[in-house]
Amino acid sequence: MTAAETLPVEYVEANNDDANPVVTLIGADISEAYLDDAEPSPMMEALSRFWRRIVNLFKLSIIAVLVGGYPAMIVAGHKVDSTAVTLSSATPWYSNDTGTAMTLLGRELSVAGWAADRPWWHPQARLTALPAWQDGVTGALSDWSLLASEHASREAGAPDTDLLAAARLLVPSQQAEATPRLNAAAEALQSYEGRLSRGLAAQPKGLNVLLDELALYKRWSSDAQTRLRSSADRAEAWPASREDIEALYQTRAYAQVASQLLMSSLIQEPDLVKTRTAQEARDRAIFAWRRAATFSPIMVSSQAGTGSILSDHPAAMMYYLSEIDTTTTAFIDALQAQEQEIIAVAESDAED
Repeated sequence: MTAAETLPVEYVEANNDDANPVVTLIGADISEAYLDDAEPSPMMEALSRFWRRIVNLFKLSIIAVLVGGYPAMIVAGHKVDSTAVTLSSATPWYSNDTGTAMTLLGRELSVAGWAADRPWWHPQARLTALPAWQDGVTGALSDWSLLASEHASREAGAPDTDLLAAARLLVPSQQAEATPRLNAAAEALQSYEGRLSRGLAAQPKGLNVLLDELALYKRWSSDAQTRLRSSADRAEAWPASREDIEALYQTRAYAQVASQLLMSSLIQEPDLVKTRTAQEARDRAIFAWRRAATFSPIMVSSQAGTGSILSDHPAAMMYYLSEIDTTTTAFIDALQAQEQEIIAVAESDAED
């Protein structure tokens, strides 16, 4: 007898085309031993349920990461550092301005990372404020490096080569990766510092250099007001448009660079500010620049009207810039007035 013959089945002739029999189980004739052998193992059922739970938990984890984790990483990637630069006293710089510029650039490259160079899937690639801030920092440093190269020239019409190279490399560009270019700019600034330490380069000094730098910073303020004027008292998007955010953070970046370079110049040459009036004007100007640099709303909004629900941050920044224009102009006037007072005193002493 074969095993098939012992199975509890019944063959029924089928009225179909191929005349194959239909096999059905006859439940009443199934033995207890057969049913025991056919019952699933309790251990296998438990393992199957456990595996299904693991798979479901894994799916939920992926959903949680995509829904909550990725936005959290985007927020964490927004690293805008507007704190004051403090140069190390252990390794003093021959030029405070060069050290400040390299510190500002190094913060963006080594701490935050260059957002524009991130691949499309990276959380920082989704940011708007950080790329605008970084373009503002490099744009401001480029303008300063160009002015410094002219002041550091040893011959008329021959700017310092290292500072001029740094100025060209720091110009914001979207055509290629920025990190290699900015690393080369940092090397150019370091090369200038090395030449300066060996007496092979000139260092910009004096009141005329400071006045030229203040005039440059005032131009930055005027350009920023032009960018913000198109956004103030308008509501093109809610809570703010991409252009509003970019204009605001570029303005903050320029204010950050201006405030830090201004302070570094005055620390290196404190004798440039001689009178009490000039000292008070200096403090007011630095405060105005720092207020614009550290203006950091939790959420940028650009809504017209009274601002009963959301503020008009571009308009607020424009007010800060107007204060910058006033205080910087007053500082320039105080510096020029103190020189005239010194000349007048010297002339009176000579007559006596």
